[in-house]
Amino acid sequence: MTKKNKNNSFKVKWSSPPFSRVIKFSEFDFSKKKQIKLNLNKRELNLLERFLEVRSIKTFNCIINIFQLGTDFEINGKISMNCNLQCIISLEDIKYKVYVPFKRHLSSNQIKNIDALIKYEDINCEIDPLTECIDLGDIISEELYLAIPKYPKKEGVKLEQIYSNEEDTELNPFQELERLKF
Repeated sequence: MTKKNKNNSFKVKWSSPPFSRVIKFSEFDFSKKKQIKLNLNKRELNLLERFLEVRSIKTFNCIINIFQLGTDFEINGKISMNCNLQCIISLEDIKYKVYVPFKRHLSSNQIKNIDALIKYEDINCEIDPLTECIDLGDIISEELYLAIPKYPKKEGVKLEQIYSNEEDTELNPFQELERLKF
């Protein structure tokens, strides 16, 4: 997952999800509603923390429902997570709650995909190609990655509180030139 070198020792490359839950549609019995409660072990939580670039994950809950819609499938669910982020200004820890409802349609018919995007109720719905297997870890990781702010800021913290303007004026040699204007 992570390719390290001296320039990007903490960068994450999206080559595979931090955890994997592969579903083979040919082996599933879709005669009734399928609900999956996803639990992650300690190693998977650590990989997810690194992938999302968060300080720590306190709680993680995910429930996924899979429906067969004729020849197509629908995957929907809810992800909730409590984590700690680092404030970009003060570097303090921030408790952050994430709640992400998601819905994906898996379709083998590309013409149907275009029609489905036009409908108002499907605007917030992703349409993916239907393949033999689908990795739920990939879907969940993508949804969480998009939901977590890249530059978290603690409420009430301003940049002026951290840096004093007095120090800046002493280090600015052009301020002396400003006074020499006629």
